[in-house]
This record gives sequence, C-alpha cells and structure tokens, in this order.
Amino acid sequence: MNPEILLKEFGLVATEIKSLDGYVSVNFKVSTDQKKFILKCYNNPDDLELIQGEVHCISAVLDKLELDLPKPVNDLKIQEDGSFGRLSSFVEGTFLSKVSHTPELLEDLGRKMAALNLALALLKNAAIKARKSEWDLQHVLLNEPKLEFIEDRFDRNIVAYFMDRHRATILPIQDSLRAQIIHGDLNETNILVNGNSVSGLIDFGDICFSPLINEVAISLAYIIMLNPKNGLECASSVLKGYHSKNALQRQEIELIHQLIASRLCTSVLHSAEAKAKNGASAHILNSEKPAWKTLRTWIRTNPILVKNTFLKACGFTLDIPDSETQLAKRKQVASGSLSLSYSEPIHMVSAAFQYMFDAAGNTYLDAYNNIPHVGHCHPEITKVISEKARTLNTNTRYLYNEYTSYSEKLLAKFPKELDKVLLVNSGSAASDLAIRMAKTITERNFIAVLEHGYHGNTMLGIDASSYKFDGKGGKGNPENVIKLPLPKEFRGAHSTGKDYALEAISILEKHIALGQKPAAVLAEPISGCGGQVPLAKDYLVELKPFLEEHEILLIIDEVQTGFGRLGSHFWGFELHGIVPDMVILGKPMGNGHPIGGVITKADLSVRFETGMEFFSSFGGNPISCAVGEKVLDIIESDGLQENALAVGNYWREELEALQRRFSVIADVRGYGIFIGIEFLNEDSTPATDLAQSIKNKMKEQFVLTSTDGPFDNVLKMKAPLCFSKENVDEFIGKLAFILEELH
Repeated sequence: MNPEILLKEFGLVATEIKSLDGYVSVNFKVSTDQKKFILKCYNNPDDLELIQGEVHCISAVLDKLELDLPKPVNDLKIQEDGSFGRLSSFVEGTFLSKVSHTPELLEDLGRKMAALNLALALLKNAAIKARKSEWDLQHVLLNEPKLEFIEDRFDRNIVAYFMDRHRATILPIQDSLRAQIIHGDLNETNILVNGNSVSGLIDFGDICFSPLINEVAISLAYIIMLNPKNGLECASSVLKGYHSKNALQRQEIELIHQLIASRLCTSVLHSAEAKAKNGASAHILNSEKPAWKTLRTWIRTNPILVKNTFLKACGFTLDIPDSETQLAKRKQVASGSLSLSYSEPIHMVSAAFQYMFDAAGNTYLDAYNNIPHVGHCHPEITKVISEKARTLNTNTRYLYNEYTSYSEKLLAKFPKELDKVLLVNSGSAASDLAIRMAKTITERNFIAVLEHGYHGNTMLGIDASSYKFDGKGGKGNPENVIKLPLPKEFRGAHSTGKDYALEAISILEKHIALGQKPAAVLAEPISGCGGQVPLAKDYLVELKPFLEEHEILLIIDEVQTGFGRLGSHFWGFELHGIVPDMVILGKPMGNGHPIGGVITKADLSVRFETGMEFFSSFGGNPISCAVGEKVLDIIESDGLQENALAVGNYWREELEALQRRFSVIADVRGYGIFIGIEFLNEDSTPATDLAQSIKNKMKEQFVLTSTDGPFDNVLKMKAPLCFSKENVDEFIGKLAFILEELH
C-alpha cells in the first residue's frame, strides 16, 4: 500500500513522510503545511472490524478525558484488495521515558489512567472482546513456546518460573476478575507528558477486553523498569493516583507482583524470538536490556514485600505475619527434638531458585540448602509432579515406564560395575537398606564407620552415625559399630591419606582378630557434619585393597555430595579414584521430592535375594521416578555441574582472599559448591562462638548459612547449583563486612 496514494484519498499532500515502528500496521508520521498526522496502513482485511472498534472507542472517550488522544480523521479508506488505512491526529508531547518521574507526575499518570479506564468501561465491542493477542496478559501463556529462543539457560528458567506462577496463581481466578476494554500497552513511549502532568496517550493498537488490573500492571512494569533504584516507590505513586479515581479491589492489588512479571516475560520472549529470526537490531537490544535487568531483580523480590507496598499505597490494611502464632503452635504439636535454625526462626512462605522469601517480606540468599539441587520451586520439577500426579501414582508391584526409564538414566551416570538400583523414599531409608544389604550379603553384624559421619535418622542410620551417637543425647558407638578416625588433612592426626589408611587397617585388623569382621565400611567422600572435610587424598585408594582382601564391602554415602555438586566430578567417590560396592543416594535426588536409592553391583544384588521380598510402598513410584529423571535432565541441560565447578572455584578464590585479610579464617576447603570455612581463635582453639555469631549475622544480612564440625566452628555452604558469581560477590561482601565488624 503506497502511503502517498492513500494520503490523496484523505485529501492531504505531505511535505514529509517518516516511517515509524509497528507490528500490526505499517506506520508513518505525515507532515503537511499546516498539521502533522499518523497514517496507519493495514494489509490484513481480517483486521478491519477490530480497527473499526478501536477507532470507535477512541472517538467515544475523546470528550470525556483531559487528555490528547490520536483523534480519528475521516473514515477508514478501504482498498480493492481488502487492505485499508486510517489517519489520526499527531499528539504532541514528551515521552514519559524522557523526563524525571516525580511523585506528582506519577500520581497524575495514575489518575489519568483511571479516567481512561472509567470512560472505556462504558463501551462494548464484539471484535475487541473476541481478540486473542499474545500481548494481552490474560493470554500470556501463548508466549511459552518462545522460551526456546532465550539462549541463556538461567534467564530462560526465570521466565519459565514466572510463566508457571502465572498458570498457578492467575489462570484459576482470571475469569472472576473485573474485565473491560483497556488500552493494553501504556508503556513509556505511549504516554506523553507536559511538565508534571500527563498530557496525552497514544497507540491504542493493543486495545483488548481484559481484566482491569492488567492495565495497571502493564504500566507499572514499565515504571519499575525505568526506575531501578526506587521502582516500588514510583509504582506506589501511580497506584495511589489511580486508586483515588478508580478504586481497586484488594485481590487485584495482590496479583500485581505476578502480572508485572508476566508483562516483562512477554517483552523478553518477543525480543528473543525477534533476535532469533531477524538478528539483534539496536531497537531490540535497547528494549530488552532493561526488561531483563528488571526480571533478574524481580525473581529475588519477595512477593509479600510488593503486595504490602502496593496495599499500603492504596490504603488497605496489611497482613501481619503470624510467625509468633506459628511458633507457638509448632511447640504445641511438635516434639522438642524437632529443632529450628537460628535463635529467631525464619517464617518462610515461598522460594525461587537460590532465593527464599519470608512472611515479613524479606528475601534471603540461600547459600545453605542443598536439597533444592537445581533450585527452589524449579518450574520443570513442579510441572512434572503435577502432570504425573494426574496420571498414575502406584508402587513397584506393577510395570510402568518411569521406573525403568529413570533407573537406566541414573545407572548411566555410574561406572559399569554399578548396575543395579533399589529405590526408596529418602537418604535415611537408603542408608538403612545399604547397611541391611551388607549385613545380609556378608552374614556379619559389625559395620565400620568414620568419625563424625552422619547417615540418616533410622535406627540403623543413627547407630552408624558418629555425629549422632557421639553427640548430644548419644550413648557412644554401639557394640557392633567400629569407629575409624576421620582422615582430615587440616590439623589432623596425620598429614597423608596413606597414614590414615594404615591406622584404619590396624584398627580393623584388631577387630578381625577378635572375630568382629565388619560387613562394610561406610563413608562419605566429603564429611559434611564433620565440617565439610574432604577425605585425605589416597585414603580410600590405600584402604580399598585391604577391604577387598577381607571381603569387606565399601559403601559410599553420596547423599550430600552427588549429582554434580562437586563440579569436577558427578560423584564424590570419583574424586578418590575408586569404585565402591554400594552408593547411597538421597536429598538432591528429587530436588525436594522424597526419593532415595541404593546403587550396587549385580553379584551383590543377587546375594541379597534371599527369598524375603524387598518392598517400599512409595520407593520408585512413577511420580518420584519422573522427578528424579527430570533432575538429571536439568543438571545436563542447564550445565549445572559446569556451573558448580566455575562458581565453586570462584567462591573459594574469593574466600582465600578473605583468609589473607582475616587470620580467624584458618582453612577454606571443599569442591564445587560444597565449601567449608573453619574458624580458629588466635590461640588456635576452635572459634565456636565466632562461627555462631557469623552465622547469625549473615542471617541478619539475609544470607542463609549454617555451621558444623565437632566444635561447630565451620561455616558450611552448599547452595543450589544455580548459584551465580554475582551471588558469591554478595556473600563475600557481607561476610567481609561482618568480619570487619567483629574484629
């Protein structure tokens, strides 16, 4: 469609025609001797009824608003091929993006938006109501297929997370929300200002019939994006103005956090698709950069903080956290043996990847919880749980694909000798089963364990856990448990793994001579409760031949160290250059879904088949297997083992730099994202009080850590594997601040 020919039909002669951006229409800014106009050309005849509806709506509200709008000039000009054009007045003004956002201006924006919506609420139009646009927030999930165009895996996960949250929180109630015709795209380039007031609104090309709160959320998304340092404050000013003219409902305000995220996701998804198909133009790069920056901030912004900020701006009473009530109820219903972290417990309400959100609106950087291995509330995990729960959840007495599919994929991660898997519900159940298997296979009742080790909460697990039987409330090692020294290189009894192995062999020989040959030696490749202590180099290599000679099984507990956490290796035993007889799995196996397992060899598995059936009611159920398989898929697709290596190395380097500044940091150790910091006083005694103070002060700085070790003087970090170098910088900065404060 030739714009000059079309202009003649409107009776105009242009002195200048300038092309403008557009995606539904081809747009031009037209200058004549007297005036300026906007010419929009439409090549799709199917758009005619919709555009007629748009023109009707603008015309209907023109006289009701103290705003300049693109006033229609004459009727639409329809061509023989069905294409058509429309002419509108050119609205003068300065874009909102080009001026300072004072509270007065933002409140006026809110009032003018409210006035527009009140005027539009009186209108009806079948074509607009039938419209189904990817930019309309009620149809945001239409954009999900575009996720494949986002190249960065962590950015892609952020968008997937918010799309999943939209499906869970918005979709079920969407049809019950107030809906009407709205502008649909009140962004910073569609809002014109004059001084401290909004003077005009342009580009009604995304007009739609949608929940009213979508109009507000869309505008707030851009206000927050343009004001990264005080976005919530600026958004509150807009809300205050809007609510004063067109009162919002409490439920609507409570949805804004998610709706803002949904709008930002829509923007970056369209940009990603455009880049993939047409290349990264300057326009795309300029528009998507602030959107991504805002999304990366939004993922760690507590939804309760946003909700309460916006409720307060609109004069609603705030929800008071019931943490004290919850604590009192917990004490009433739970045993006192069920402990809480920190002297002032945290009342958590939600989480996202490496961030956790409490009831008071605070965000915590999670450097501690290793169960959400691929990240808290990972959208792919929640999706598979939901899908499988709707399909089948039964037990291993039936055939189903999930058991074999997951088992095959899991066993492929092990050396070929380890080719059998028994699935249970937890690492504790797996420890119990492994010990039972070892005793059954060898027909021996003794077991050897490492000092400070922890292997679960069952009776067999506690009996095999020096951390428990030597700790508070413990009664020392049971008669059938042989305790071996923890082969710790830092400040240990020996300086080499070989010396520790010789000591272990000497102890075992004495017990063998007394007729107390153990069925197995049970060890973690890195002792978590022992203080994040990697077993001394060559310890297991030197010990293994002796165990094989005496037919003593070697069981390695990978509950904390497995699934790529160590970065350089997928399993901790690979660090030590040996292949164990059994491997215990749990914790990260299901990213928080309860699943555990024992991996062993075929010849040992056969010897456990005594006629007594092994059965776990929930172990190996279809949902658990599907979740376990998805965890493996995410580790691979998101490169989480590689991320653990890169981020872990960076983390230790930064900690070692701190160690050179602060003499209380005696040792930095670990692999990947499994790190310990041991603190000693100036007299080289364990700095237990200091470690506890640091842990609690890190909590006050909204970073989650914990302490462990026999003297509780080791700060331990085992964050979700999506932890980033930026997260490390935050951790290091806050730890350095605390150390400076304490010294």
